[in-house]
Amino acid sequence: MSISSIGSSAYAGAYSGLSASPSSPIGETSAKDEFLKYAAMTPAEKMRAAMLAKLGVTEEELKAMEPEKRKAIEQKLKDMIKEQVQSDPDGKSKTGLVADILA
Repeated sequence: MSISSIGSSAYAGAYSGLSASPSSPIGETSAKDEFLKYAAMTPAEKMRAAMLAKLGVTEEELKAMEPEKRKAIEQKLKDMIKEQVQSDPDGKSKTGLVADILA
């Protein structure tokens, strides 16, 4: 994930309840506000926000969807999470590895 994606509208919309800082115009959030909100998210919330962003859907859009469409998106999220958890991104298992002495 690149730094520029943290402030993107996909991530900003993925977590609701952002409040504007006193220095930002009404209704807008500052980069600081967005970062603090993102930093306060749990790893599961960050994962959900990232996957929603991949699907091009914000949390608000998801909440506004009709039940059938929302259920389909939620199922897609479950499938994506399951795939990510089960896959090994490096292609090699590191079970039981305590320290990498070759680095």
